[in-house]
Amino acid sequence: MIYNKGATTIADQIAQLKQRGLAIRDENEAAHFLSNISYYRLAGYWWPMQANKVNHTFKPNSRFDDVIALYNFDRELRLLIFDVIERIEIGLRSKLIYHLSHEVDPWWFQNTALFVNIPELVKTLNAITESIEISKDVFIRDHLKRYSTDNRFPPAWKTLEVATFGNLSKLYGILNPL
Repeated sequence: MIYNKGATTIADQIAQLKQRGLAIRDENEAAHFLSNISYYRLAGYWWPMQANKVNHTFKPNSRFDDVIALYNFDRELRLLIFDVIERIEIGLRSKLIYHLSHEVDPWWFQNTALFVNIPELVKTLNAITESIEISKDVFIRDHLKRYSTDNRFPPAWKTLEVATFGNLSKLYGILNPL
């Protein structure tokens, strides 16, 4: 089957939702949300309210206001979770960098003797190299300029600040137990 549906206006989207049984208290407000959030982003929130997933008809008492309330709840929950994840990530990053930089040296993440999987280490260091190359952080740019003849990575407290958390996790995962 070939997709042949055209773009619909906000007014058409509202009419379609109403025709399918979704109660819309304030069409101007619905138009605001549809134009600022989008029909298909909101569709994920009204999906459980649909009685028939093929015809997209809604269960009785399904309301657009409830769709928006669910969207807002999800958004606020996501923001809270991201805040907690960020705190955990920063704490783990800081502790790993501090501990190993003092226990070993500032370039511990390049020391193959510390890792159990060298091919994975090489792959991760290549990814970290890319992070450094695209970094716009002043401390990285300044380091590379100031120490242009030093072919090593910047020290861990600089390098691993621009590494992704995924790459930091990979380093941690392949570390030999100290």
